[in-house]
Amino acid sequence: MCATAQAADGSADDWADIVELELAHGQPMPLLSVYYDQLNRDSAYDIQHALVTHQLRKKRSIGGYKAGFTNAALRTRFHYKDPISGVLFADGAYQDGAEIDAGVFKKPMLEVEVGYVLRSPITRKLHSVADLKTYIRHALPAVEIPDLNYTNVGGLNAYDIIATNVSSSHYVVGAPFALKDLDEVNGIKVALYKDEQVIDSGAAHDALGNQLEALLWLVNDLYGHGWQLQAGQLLITGTLGKMNPAVPGSYRADYGLGRTLSFVIKPAAQAQPK
Repeated sequence: MCATAQAADGSADDWADIVELELAHGQPMPLLSVYYDQLNRDSAYDIQHALVTHQLRKKRSIGGYKAGFTNAALRTRFHYKDPISGVLFADGAYQDGAEIDAGVFKKPMLEVEVGYVLRSPITRKLHSVADLKTYIRHALPAVEIPDLNYTNVGGLNAYDIIATNVSSSHYVVGAPFALKDLDEVNGIKVALYKDEQVIDSGAAHDALGNQLEALLWLVNDLYGHGWQLQAGQLLITGTLGKMNPAVPGSYRADYGLGRTLSFVIKPAAQAQPK
């Protein structure tokens, strides 16, 4: 990790380069807080922005955005009082019924969430849930698959997570919910099944006590960090229940009233003999 140590006084671009270099060499992401004693909320978001910008230069595109730490248990776990945000890339999307190769990941987790698709761009700060609702095309089931590919998961802090784009990797989305009013999302309860056995459960209000308040926070946080929210992009508001190891198996997220999202995680493809 010599390069990391040498970058102790580097710019956000320097730190982003280091994260990408480690990943390119097949190594996990470093805990930047170990090497950068000035890592704080602002510098962590600067590094995240640089990291995402580097990826955009490689012809990737933004598919949406994510909130993290909207679940009180995660804020407690990481000793952080506020939610956090990150970017979802378009090439990380899977659809309902997907077969997913476990070899894509290093340390994947599963988080059952609610997602929202934007009807139109958001170019200003929003002041109320009523204002927000005019920008939402629909809500839908979503399961995020973040990849906790770090040198020491147990040593992670919130700034490490922010700087490395909130462990963003892949996500699965389903068909829109049939809702009379968007407020109905707060009544949703979820259960996650693996091979038809319940492994997790939660409720929509696990996200800051109210889905739409969590969504409003996310939109305004993203706007404050200079991200451009476009029509068709996906916004997810944080885990309902807990983070679950994403091991091979058949999964079904049940949102009640026949609303489900299913996918299969297949064992990593075996390397062919040389």
